[in-house]
Amino acid sequence: MYKTKRIHYRSIFKSEDQNETVEYKSKGIVHIDKDTHIQFKSKGNLIHITFNKDKVILRNNDSILELSKDKEVWNQYQLAYGSVALKTKLLLFEESEDKVKIKYELYDETALISTVYILMTLMPCDIQEDL
Repeated sequence: MYKTKRIHYRSIFKSEDQNETVEYKSKGIVHIDKDTHIQFKSKGNLIHITFNKDKVILRNNDSILELSKDKEVWNQYQLAYGSVALKTKLLLFEESEDKVKIKYELYDETALISTVYILMTLMPCDIQEDL
């Protein structure tokens, strides 16, 4: 089943004493079958989140992170200057009809790089509605 939604996406990256916040408000598509897919475009970025009972996959253009609900996962994450190996550890995943909450940690070979918090609010949307 496909539904058009207004999506308010907010992520906070915490690294030592620094915080970086990314926020998008956009119209997007939610598709529920075996997996749930949430996809929207904002500021030139195509954001696609897929999840099921075992894993979460976060895509931002060419960058992909896989998060497992019961183990740490090594990923090759694409950055502007090349690919980097990052380990992900999922700390929290909650989803309902109108919200998705994700908390995970990113590690390089030796240490914690950042803790990431994502909150998405999914609201009904008239197809003709402009954001």
